[in-house]
Amino acid sequence: MEFEGGSARTFYRDELVGLTTVEDAVAQGQTLQEGIEQMVASVRDAIARYRARRMPERLWRAGLTLLGATAVAALLILLLRGGMRRLETRIEEGKQGALARKLKQRLGVPPEKVAEYQRRILRLVRSFLVLVIVLAWLQAAFSAVPMTRGYAFAFLRYLLDPVQTLWLGFLERVGDLFFILVVLVLTWYLLKAMRWVAGEARSGSVHLPGVAPEFAVPIYKILRLVVIAFAAMIIYPYIPGSSSGAFKGISLFAGALFTLGASGTAGNFIGGIVLIFMGLYRLGDRIRLGEVMGDVVEMNLLVTRVRTPKNEVISLPNSGILGGQLVNYSTRARQEGVILHTSVTIGYDTPWRQVHAMLLAAARATEGLQESPAPFVLQTELGDFYVGYQLNAYTRRPGEMARIYSELHQNIQDEFNRAGVQIMSPHYVADPAEPKLVPPAGWDGGAAPRSPAS
Repeated sequence: MEFEGGSARTFYRDELVGLTTVEDAVAQGQTLQEGIEQMVASVRDAIARYRARRMPERLWRAGLTLLGATAVAALLILLLRGGMRRLETRIEEGKQGALARKLKQRLGVPPEKVAEYQRRILRLVRSFLVLVIVLAWLQAAFSAVPMTRGYAFAFLRYLLDPVQTLWLGFLERVGDLFFILVVLVLTWYLLKAMRWVAGEARSGSVHLPGVAPEFAVPIYKILRLVVIAFAAMIIYPYIPGSSSGAFKGISLFAGALFTLGASGTAGNFIGGIVLIFMGLYRLGDRIRLGEVMGDVVEMNLLVTRVRTPKNEVISLPNSGILGGQLVNYSTRARQEGVILHTSVTIGYDTPWRQVHAMLLAAARATEGLQESPAPFVLQTELGDFYVGYQLNAYTRRPGEMARIYSELHQNIQDEFNRAGVQIMSPHYVADPAEPKLVPPAGWDGGAAPRSPAS
């Protein structure tokens, strides 16, 4: 102990371990002498504890305790492993049990799926129990060794403090959580009612003013997004932690990612909304966009799916439909029919009135073409060697265009062959020695095909 002015220094083996001043003593309500005595008592107590922790018998006891805790933890893990194996065996045996058969009969759930779900739950329980055993072993290990006993209490505090904070935060915001729950329940039932109305409107049981039945479901999807967004705005201030800087930062980051990654999706979404309210086409309409032609089989807010005559389903982005040249064959077909047309070229030696009559007869013989409005013929070209004729006929079956065209062309060939008139398509060079016609005996395909060598 050394005194210097108004302070006293405490040494242990020539090492300075404490300094006591008059100001320190007065702050503690003591005299300088009392402060010195307290300092000396604290140093002696620390030295005693230090020596006690390092006594051989204490170290041996700590080692035995640590060894025992390790053995108990290992034994518990082995027992847990064995028990889990037995439970897995029972799960496998239960695939053929009465409970599995009842679940399959009543719920349609295969026994393999039930066993898989049970195994997953079992793995989660096993992982949780192993974690508890490891944490208990760490706590016992830290407590057994005198030098690390302080870490044991710190470790326990590190585990319990977050749980305590979450629990207290939950108790503080329990009113907000109930508010969120009420809003979610109301939103759920509102969406359920909207979905029912949309389904009934689509089937025709309910009429919505100004809404075609095929647009009921797409409009419901739009309104569903609006309702969900409105509910999210209502509950956002009541979400625990929503006012923290971290939550706001995550929200901004997620918004930026959505903005950068969903630009094309947003364009298709807006295009879907515009298409729904413009009514350019409906489900079942025959449309053409560029090289794609087919029947509309699905309309949603992002894409329109078309089934081609070859039974291919092609997805067309809604933004591309708005930016392209769309042809709808079904819009006018519902009232008066859409015009199908085909062209032939006939020589000048055939009277045009006869050509008109043959083309109109072929149209009348074709199933799917209307008699009213009546088909008509246009003379589209007066070429150097032939006249171009275009047959136009109405149909209310645009979805059968391929079949109608095929049958119409067959009937045209039959009519011209029957009349002995040669079709000059595609090119005309000179009159052949004999007309290029198919005799009536070969119309039914009775002539046997010949091999190239015959």
